[in-house]
Amino acid sequence: MKIRKAEQSDLSRIVEIEGLCFPEETAFPPGMFAYLIRYATTLVAIEDSLVAGFIIGFASGGTGFIYTLDVHPDYRKKGIGSMLIFDLEKMLQAEGAKRIRLEAASNNPAALALYRKAGYSEREMLRNYYGRGLHAVRMWKVVG
Repeated sequence: MKIRKAEQSDLSRIVEIEGLCFPEETAFPPGMFAYLIRYATTLVAIEDSLVAGFIIGFASGGTGFIYTLDVHPDYRKKGIGSMLIFDLEKMLQAEGAKRIRLEAASNNPAALALYRKAGYSEREMLRNYYGRGLHAVRMWKVVG
């Protein structure tokens, strides 16, 4: 597996994976991904010559943010998510991040376990973050 910066040519596969990972009402639209590939730190994991997953984040001041992380269902449980998190953390640290924040759906135990394993701690519950009755947990990690 190889991790590299995303390119605009990855857009259709990123949108496809997003549609497999999130319901339509919470999935990001293609235009948002086109913007984020250009202006945020967007990494893709390549497996079998395909984008198997991606992560998007950015740094602002001393804080880094993980905006989203998706792994295609066929490629889960292979360490791709952990590798994407690790590589993004390194890039955000290089941009000055001393701590990194993310939000994860409170009803997604696999995502919460992945982030806990990567060293993130739950700090607060965000009610209705993803829509009515769909809560999130804000998690933080000190990296520098």
